[in-house]
Amino acid sequence: MRNTSSAAVRRRRADMLARRRQKAAVSARERILTTADRLFYSHGIQAVGIQWVVEESQVTRVTLYRHFPSKDELVLAYLDRRAQQGRAAVQALIDRYPGDPRGALHAWAVAFTEDGVVDEYRGCTFINAAAEYGQPDHPVRASAIAMRRWVCETKEALLREAGHPDPAAAARTLLALRTGYLISASLEEDAGWAGEFLAACDRVVDEH
Repeated sequence: MRNTSSAAVRRRRADMLARRRQKAAVSARERILTTADRLFYSHGIQAVGIQWVVEESQVTRVTLYRHFPSKDELVLAYLDRRAQQGRAAVQALIDRYPGDPRGALHAWAVAFTEDGVVDEYRGCTFINAAAEYGQPDHPVRASAIAMRRWVCETKEALLREAGHPDPAAAARTLLALRTGYLISASLEEDAGWAGEFLAACDRVVDEH
């Protein structure tokens, strides 16, 4: 069972990896974006000011604003990079299961529960970001919705390939399970959630 101690280890490991990525960043733009990624996810977007990003990334404000003219643009770049990384990781996983959509769906769910595969110990990146922006038409909320739609559409395509009787509804159920799992695991730090999440996903996928 994951306890508070192991959860703290997980958070420290994720922070260490983020700092390594920051140190390895070559260009000023990459260093700024990698730093913002670590700070925004760890502390919340609204809690992190531009000066904090400037100091941590070791650039000047002029340099930061040359690459990202506003904080909103930096936030959107952070979300876009996370979306690209997530899509690439999922596609690579699917590619390992040619002709086996059920296997791909199960492997996707398993990967979602494994430390180091999804560095989201504080819940979903996109839900967290959207929660900080109340305006329904804000670009940050639109970015979060777009990513969730992509996840849902990708799952629906796999379910349809697997012959599921209602792939659209099943994909939405899987997305809801995914969201609930992330929130539950981030709040209660209990490894038991992973087993229940995987079993529930398998039941949805195998419904005929």
